[in-house]
Amino acid sequence: MNNNTHGQEEADNDNLQPQIQLQDSNTPTPLPVTPEQDKLLESALRIKIMHALAGEPLTSKQVAEDLQKTPGNIHYHIIKLFEGGLLDLVRTEVTGGIVQKFYRSKATWFRSANFSGFQFQKEDTVEHFTTRLTLSERELENFQQELKQFISIWESKITHGEEYGVDIVIGRLNTDSTPSLGGESLK
Repeated sequence: MNNNTHGQEEADNDNLQPQIQLQDSNTPTPLPVTPEQDKLLESALRIKIMHALAGEPLTSKQVAEDLQKTPGNIHYHIIKLFEGGLLDLVRTEVTGGIVQKFYRSKATWFRSANFSGFQFQKEDTVEHFTTRLTLSERELENFQQELKQFISIWESKITHGEEYGVDIVIGRLNTDSTPSLGGESLK
């Protein structure tokens, strides 16, 4: 639950957004996940938790504060992610009889062998974009890296509202089926 007054929510939200540093190096290789782990990641909140724990190790209370959620709710999800092998327990500290566990995510990008995309109902589909690009191997790598960084920024933001799926497919097109104009190839 957000503690901001109604009129301040939008302005305050901008100041609370995590700052993602665009990397000069290549984006890390996605972590291969099992079908069970893939199921654990079917939640925008859990993806936000994975991003919150990508840097320095944090406790569930610290993550809850960062994400403006209740500590009990975040603790529940952190335990599920930890038990599912997606988080590492980095250290445990005892202060005044209170045990604090610090976690770090193993990744923020995942690859599932069983991934088949979302099954959107027609009335739930917000937008469908298609385009074609000509890219060298290096340009394709840069495009993919920039796209992942852009998505990471939005996955990490403190947002409110309904949950949406984003399904992006990038693949090299079969040039044998390139459309033509007036009998000439568009190659």
